[in-house]
Amino acid sequence: MDHVALLKQFIGMCQSNPAILHSPEFGFFRDYLVSLGATLPPKPETPAPEGKCPMGGDKKEEKREEKPAEPEIPKPAEIPFPEIDNEGVIEPEEAVALPMGDSNKAPSDEDVEKASEERGKAQEALGNGDFDAALTHFTAAIEANPGSAMLHAKRASVLLKLKRPIAAIADCDKAISINPDSAQGYKFRGRANRLLGKWVEAKTDLATACKLDYDDDANEWLKEVEPNRSSTVSFLAE
Repeated sequence: MDHVALLKQFIGMCQSNPAILHSPEFGFFRDYLVSLGATLPPKPETPAPEGKCPMGGDKKEEKREEKPAEPEIPKPAEIPFPEIDNEGVIEPEEAVALPMGDSNKAPSDEDVEKASEERGKAQEALGNGDFDAALTHFTAAIEANPGSAMLHAKRASVLLKLKRPIAAIADCDKAISINPDSAQGYKFRGRANRLLGKWVEAKTDLATACKLDYDDDANEWLKEVEPNRSSTVSFLAE
């Protein structure tokens, strides 16, 4: 390699790393450049040795701030599910709407007479244990005289025998809407709620029925649901 090529290589090194000019072995070249009026880059500072501060003194170790331990969040105590006696509770049937009659209808004397006849046939069917026939006749009576709270409550009692508490509740709701003092409406709705395992609602309805018109059956049903109702209320209050 000729001298010109070596010089070019050296100049390239100086351009890529100007600090090399401050090396002692290149002092002659540095003096030459200065004599020509060249401005040299400043001499790089010597890095402070490990553990020493550039301004003097020992370098202090940075203290790490320890994060306080997060307090443990106590787990909520498990509340045991109340002991409920579900004997006699049944699955709700598929809701099928029964004819309720025209609530705006003003029954004529003939309608009232027909409703009475159909009611008599329904009672006869009940005596024979034919609940389906009783349901049919009570429905005919309701269509003739839809404003009778008593007929809706009677049909609800038949629906309970057919294990149709959802339909029974619909009839009881209708009876109570017609006559808010319908003890039979509250009685059979309370029984329907008991069959569905709705203990709080059952107790409320049966207690209302006994208050409006005391009934031995309603009172017995009330005593039956009270333990489960109390357990449910206590559980919800915890």
